[in-house]
Amino acid sequence: MMTPQFLENPVWGLPIVIYPFFSGLVAGSFVVASLSQLFGLKKFEPVVKLAAILSFSMLLVAALAPLVDSLQPSRAIIELYLRDHFPYSALGVFIIVWTLYVILMVFEIYYVFRPTNVQRAGLPGLRGSIAGFLTFGNADLSGDSRKRDKKALAIIAAIGVVLAFIFHGYVGFIFGAIKARALWSDPLMPILFITSALVSGMAFVILAYVIGFSFYSDKGKVDTEVLDGLGKYLLYAIFFDLFLDLIECLFRVRAYSSLDVHSGFARIFGLGGPLAFNYLLLQLMLGLIVPAVLLTRPAVRRSKVLVSIVSALVLIGVYEMRYDTVIGGQLLPKIGQQGLVVFDAPWIGPEGILSAIGLFGAALVALFSLGWLLGWENEPESGSETD
Repeated sequence: MMTPQFLENPVWGLPIVIYPFFSGLVAGSFVVASLSQLFGLKKFEPVVKLAAILSFSMLLVAALAPLVDSLQPSRAIIELYLRDHFPYSALGVFIIVWTLYVILMVFEIYYVFRPTNVQRAGLPGLRGSIAGFLTFGNADLSGDSRKRDKKALAIIAAIGVVLAFIFHGYVGFIFGAIKARALWSDPLMPILFITSALVSGMAFVILAYVIGFSFYSDKGKVDTEVLDGLGKYLLYAIFFDLFLDLIECLFRVRAYSSLDVHSGFARIFGLGGPLAFNYLLLQLMLGLIVPAVLLTRPAVRRSKVLVSIVSALVLIGVYEMRYDTVIGGQLLPKIGQQGLVVFDAPWIGPEGILSAIGLFGAALVALFSLGWLLGWENEPESGSETD
């Protein structure tokens, strides 16, 4: 007589993979937008508007991913805002942080684009009308007014950088605090998520900067000094990310970890494992090591084509990191079945591939809508193109 086999299925699917990916882009893009406002790096001023748009658009769409995964998204407002479950619910804490971040980004967008909106307020058509409304009656462009705007932006950037680390680090904390999953219970998880957020955010800004100012800008100029500077910071972030990955791998060694962690990591991500290709090739090799080697060359950092390819590889690698974390952590069985849990994403349904495509499509719609409405044109007059 055969013993019945109770097969498990991963509880969290593609939307929960996409959520930390989008939220990482939010945090990383905001840090890039704050480089000139908070740290005085004036050469990055051409990407401030673009980075702010990227961060705000990803922030709005990121919240859709958990809703897609939920069984009753229509009850989200009731459950998240009106039910008294703070601070016992991890999601309850998240919704507070997310709401504070939205409010902060509204002020960021207002002050960053206020001079542009004042100049556009007199234009005919929809954009002129919306620009006039977004000035909220403040049309003063005097020197004192601009100084007040810069001071406000510095304060917003200081608060926002801290909030960005909390916003995305808290995602890593949620995974690291789940003791029931051996591959999630890791105190390094929040730091890994924050570091990879910086990596993905910088790569996202570089890719959007090249595409936006090459094809969708009135001036059509890409400043190679900006590319070189962002490429250097991206290289530093990748080095730190690789250092953390090395530490994590050391903690997977049998002498320093439990049998569940050691054997589970080897079975899933080691050679022959179901996620070996994702982890070893896409996440580590193509997503981190190859970009790090290429970015050490100034010619790569200054080339629009090459740095765009490198940034795309980095984004793929960070997405794979989210996939390997969310899905890979659920492939160890919890009910004693033989073998690993199998994850096979369906094409349709809340956790299907089409839903994932829809989330990425919504992100592009939000990005281009805000870009068209607010504009991301380069402010400095100097710039040069290169291939």
